[in-house]
Amino acid sequence: MRCGSGRIEGRVDLLAVLALVGFAVLRVPVVSAQMAGTPKVALDLRGGFNVPTFTIADIAKAGPSVGVGLNFNLAERVWLIGDADFGFHSGGDLPGGGEGPDLKVNHYMLKIGYQVLDRADSRLALMLNAGAGVMTFAADGGRAFTYPGINVGAKLTYRLGNRVSLLLSPQGDIAFTKKAEVGTTNAWVWPFSAGLRVMF
Repeated sequence: MRCGSGRIEGRVDLLAVLALVGFAVLRVPVVSAQMAGTPKVALDLRGGFNVPTFTIADIAKAGPSVGVGLNFNLAERVWLIGDADFGFHSGGDLPGGGEGPDLKVNHYMLKIGYQVLDRADSRLALMLNAGAGVMTFAADGGRAFTYPGINVGAKLTYRLGNRVSLLLSPQGDIAFTKKAEVGTTNAWVWPFSAGLRVMF
C-alpha cells in the first residue's frame, strides 16, 4: 500500500462520524413523534474481532475492533441502521520475513434490517440486515484510501430488561478497492462483535 499524508484518514473518519451523528439528530424527533410512548430507537455499543479473507488477508491479519450503531424502527419488523466499525489489523507476513505495516480498516454502513424473530414470550430476537456504505484503508502512518462497499449480516439480541439487551452482530463487508492501492479489487472483511443494545 502506498504511503502519504495521514491527514486524509482523520478527515474521512471525522466526516463519517459527524454524518452518522447528524443523521441521528435529525431522525430521532421524527421517529419519536410517529411512535410516541414506545422505545423505537436503539443504540448499539460493540467490541469484537474483524477478519480479512481472500487477497486482503495477505496484507492484514485479523484484529480487534470497536463499533457503534444507531437503529430506527421505520415500520413493523423494519429498521433503518447506521453502523460504524473501526478495525485494527497487524500487517501481513512478508515473503522475506517480518510483517508489513499495521492497517486500520473502518466501516461505515447504512442498512435495512428485517426482524425475522421477535416474540413477546421470548427474550431472543433476530434481525437480518443488508446495506451499503464506504470503507477506509490506511497503513500505519500512511495515506487513507476510501472505497464504496456493501454489507450483509445479522443481529441477535437477548433482552435483559425493558430497554437493555445483549447483542451479537456477525457481519460481512466487501469493499470495491483498487489493486494498485491495496493489492486487490475487492476486499472482504468480516466484523464479528458483541455488546449491548439500549432502547430509548
